[in-house]
Amino acid sequence: MFSLAPEKLSKTSTSQKEDVDIIITAQQHSPASLQDSRYWNASYPSYRWHQIMVEAGNRSKNRKNGGRMAILHLAIYDALAEVWKLKATTYQQAPFETHSGVEKREAPQAYSTYICEYSATAAAAHSIIGYYFPDQKEFLNAKLDAFKRARLQTGLQYPNDIARGLFIGEEIAKKYMTYAKTDRTDKLWTGSVPKDHSLWRGKPSKWDPMKAQWRPFTLNASHQFRPGPPPTDWTADMEELREFNKNNKHSAIAWKWRSEPVWDLLLKRKILEYDLDPFQAAFASALFHTSRFDATITAWDGKYHYWGIRPFQYDPNFKPLLIDTPNFPGYPAGHTTVAGALATALSHLFPIDADYFYALARECSESRFEGGVHFRTDNEVGLEVGEKVGRHVIDNFFRN
Repeated sequence: MFSLAPEKLSKTSTSQKEDVDIIITAQQHSPASLQDSRYWNASYPSYRWHQIMVEAGNRSKNRKNGGRMAILHLAIYDALAEVWKLKATTYQQAPFETHSGVEKREAPQAYSTYICEYSATAAAAHSIIGYYFPDQKEFLNAKLDAFKRARLQTGLQYPNDIARGLFIGEEIAKKYMTYAKTDRTDKLWTGSVPKDHSLWRGKPSKWDPMKAQWRPFTLNASHQFRPGPPPTDWTADMEELREFNKNNKHSAIAWKWRSEPVWDLLLKRKILEYDLDPFQAAFASALFHTSRFDATITAWDGKYHYWGIRPFQYDPNFKPLLIDTPNFPGYPAGHTTVAGALATALSHLFPIDADYFYALARECSESRFEGGVHFRTDNEVGLEVGEKVGRHVIDNFFRN
């Protein structure tokens, strides 16, 4: 979405000798252990910062804004796009390769060390996470300082390239923080619930209905993939749920999909399995979270357009296995709309595993039925809509 003007990227003038002296000093006098270095420099650059976003959210008293993960990973992707442009212009060996006094403390990469991609990631993430959780400034500053020490000690990058990576990440983050102020993820709902007992009834949070009005990344409009209306008669769907409950007192997949971040863990695993380079990993993460964001908008547009009733409301005697039904309308199912989009995105990224991803999406769909929080129709329609969103995101990701 965003790039930097060429004049922003002019090379600074720190001498290589000064840089080498700084690295040697850091390696000789730092109390940081090898374990600290591995923590920050192993895996792909955004791996730790995604975790830090989650941790900051858990520590913070601020609301967990629904756009935070997509903005985080899009900012990281754009920052690394800038870094990769510069790497393509200049091949540079690592300090340990050209200076005998510098020790190699991490495995080198098979591309130019010119401009530090880990530093661009760290600076973008530090700024974006701080934007959403300003009460965590001290925590985040400590993380960034620890990262910079650990990166300098690797012997893989000159301080000048670390500094320029940090600069690029900060500049891209500024653009995303400005964008985030217009994405409507902080808006409050002022509407009312329809007074119709054939529809969903309850008291949604002041933020939940507004998901339908978030500013999408690739959709032309939030209703672009709105499904047709739900059934007016849920009798057959309800009877199927009653029959399942009569024969089953537990559902392993219902609890699995309710309690585990299945898709996030899967993305991380596939990035590591396929040994994606930092830029490839950033692209995969950005596409994944964009798909989730736009699929969420699509699902919630349908939910608050149709106000689809939930099973426990349709039949007050029905007791879902999951006990707590989410406090918003049912049609189409949010879990399965997102599952359809993410399975499609992951299949694009890792096509050899496509059958596995779609099977997982179907399992997710089934889990919401077995848990009793959705009619089967909610889930099947959500899955179909989500796949459409996923294909649209793939086709339009670079448009904006």
